[in-house]
Amino acid sequence: METTNSFTPTVARLFLVVYALFAAFPLYWTLNTALKPLELINTFPPTFVPSDPTLEAFAWVVTNSRAVSSIIDSLIIATGTTVLSVVLGSMAGYAFSRYGNAVGGENVSFWLLSTRMFPPIAIVLPMFFIFGWLNLQDTHMGLILLYLTFNLPLSTWLMRDFFDKIPHSFEEAAYVDGYSRLQAFWKVVLPLVRPGLIATTMLSWVFAWNEFIFALIITGNDVEPYTTIIPTLILSNQILWGRIMAMAVIVTLPPTLILIAFRKHIIEGMTLGITEV
Repeated sequence: METTNSFTPTVARLFLVVYALFAAFPLYWTLNTALKPLELINTFPPTFVPSDPTLEAFAWVVTNSRAVSSIIDSLIIATGTTVLSVVLGSMAGYAFSRYGNAVGGENVSFWLLSTRMFPPIAIVLPMFFIFGWLNLQDTHMGLILLYLTFNLPLSTWLMRDFFDKIPHSFEEAAYVDGYSRLQAFWKVVLPLVRPGLIATTMLSWVFAWNEFIFALIITGNDVEPYTTIIPTLILSNQILWGRIMAMAVIVTLPPTLILIAFRKHIIEGMTLGITEV
């Protein structure tokens, strides 16, 4: 029995190591390609360690005004969308959790979620004309509002589930202490769903950060998220793999750093595990 018990953790650790290597290999290969000179990228057999590494591709990303501007545009759009969707989604989720029947009940909440199920390509053309009429094409605000229509239902649905796990007795105690409904929400209930709030924020931000279809159709010359810049590095007779991979490495850093910094809360929130209650 002791041998079996010791064998099982060893196999589990080995499986995790193999899975971690499998999951990390695309990231390593992206960095490996970004460090190679252009003439060595397409060699066969491929080299797993760059023999003559260079930072030329990274230098292009950080010095090219169009590439830098595209990353800044993506930061503005993703941050603006996330702030609005999390703030509004938290309030809407709380309303559905505590006053579900008064705001339409399960039917309305499911209808909100169903709007997130639409394939983006199905509504891209109508959105193009609507945003043209509203003069919102090629603007930060246009993309922020467009992404909000998809992020807000998801944020509302997630936050409703998190609020459902908070006992009503917490708010009742706050009312006894003289808190208003709004004060009880902001000072008592919202801090208790912090892991869920962080997980929702992360999901909203990553969606807006990585979105491509709407960014390609709605934007033009004034606003260019980084996802619309990468396809321009595919030329008619050459693919600039080094620059593409260098851009990929750099734009992967923000969500990676956020994930590392808040990994505990994100895991708790994604598993609907609110440990503070």
